[in-house]
Amino acid sequence: MPSYYTSAPGKVILFGEHAVVYGKVATAGSLGLRSYTLVQTRTDGTIEANLPDVQLVRTWKSSDIPRQARWEGYPFPPAAMNTDLLDHLAQFVDLAAHRNQSQAAIALLYLHAYLATDDTATQGFDLSVRSNLPVGAGLGSSASYSVCLATALLKMNGHLSSLSTGAEQRELVNQWAFQAEKVIHGNPSGIDNTVSTLGGAVMFKKGEKIEPLPGFQSLRFLLTNTRVPRSTQVQVANVRKLQEKFPSVVNPMLDAIQEISISCKELFGQDDLERAQLLSRFGELVDVNHGLLAALGVSHPALEKVREISSKMGLKSKLTGAGGGGCALTLIRDDVTPETVAAVKQLLEAEGFQCLETQVGGPGAGVQTLEAPKTIAEFLTLDLTSLEVTPNWDYMV
Repeated sequence: MPSYYTSAPGKVILFGEHAVVYGKVATAGSLGLRSYTLVQTRTDGTIEANLPDVQLVRTWKSSDIPRQARWEGYPFPPAAMNTDLLDHLAQFVDLAAHRNQSQAAIALLYLHAYLATDDTATQGFDLSVRSNLPVGAGLGSSASYSVCLATALLKMNGHLSSLSTGAEQRELVNQWAFQAEKVIHGNPSGIDNTVSTLGGAVMFKKGEKIEPLPGFQSLRFLLTNTRVPRSTQVQVANVRKLQEKFPSVVNPMLDAIQEISISCKELFGQDDLERAQLLSRFGELVDVNHGLLAALGVSHPALEKVREISSKMGLKSKLTGAGGGGCALTLIRDDVTPETVAAVKQLLEAEGFQCLETQVGGPGAGVQTLEAPKTIAEFLTLDLTSLEVTPNWDYMV
């Protein structure tokens, strides 16, 4: 029976946190940290989902999921979400006490209801997802899941030929991933799933089309998870209070944060700029952006500790995302030695932080057709790093 791996990266905000809430331009890139899916058809009409990151193991009969008749624009999703179907699936999966499990399951079954064909609906399928992305750290773990899910179901049901064949295939994956994100989050911006689908880096502004960042080159970072819980809503509300209290002070700061994103675009648009110069200037933008965010009150002692430690080793760091905890990015220039990176990691981990070396700007969604089926048990015990170097991946380009 057909078997596939699918893969999708997480995302990280490079520049523009909080300013984007006020209609300013921001930039984001795909992380080297990815989620992976094993999907394969079966013959008994059963859908089995195994999602260890949210402790979900469930089976359903495919015939119990109300299939949707073909709609205008098929196989692209309908313009409006099907609230009746969502309500039915919410009752059907009956996981109200486990929000993450419920959202993941409903997203899976919602896409299946639309994408199943006559053949695949009667066959059923196994689907298992694993990730090396921290959950709830502002790194787009749900979008990575959504893109993996959309890619897997589109491929398994014959709607997807090759991810590298053109804009229509990319848009098909992205739109269905956005449907899954709507199931999970209600009213997402679309940024996370776009970055996860396309890879590379993008510029975005509230209410406008998300555009690739032209000329972007892959960058190395040390991603530090401070493990300090953060609330995006709280941090956004705090900045709003400050802006309302001191608009003549805060508004120029938000404008300056936008100018950092624009400067980043200009930086990568300079064809004659040597990479060493590019990285040096990028690091300066990292410093300035964090300083402005700290002035807005969204840093945290743990984030400042990351900056203090990395700065002593000659490296530039900034918070990423909402702040108030969460993660920090440390730029690793090409001239930084492995010994320096190891020393910084050791010092940061001594503070109780989690450190992950990664790249920003790598490939987006990927799919690989397997020559022989894999058992879920094999997939669940597989070293995920081995998947990254497996040949014959068809990636978004």
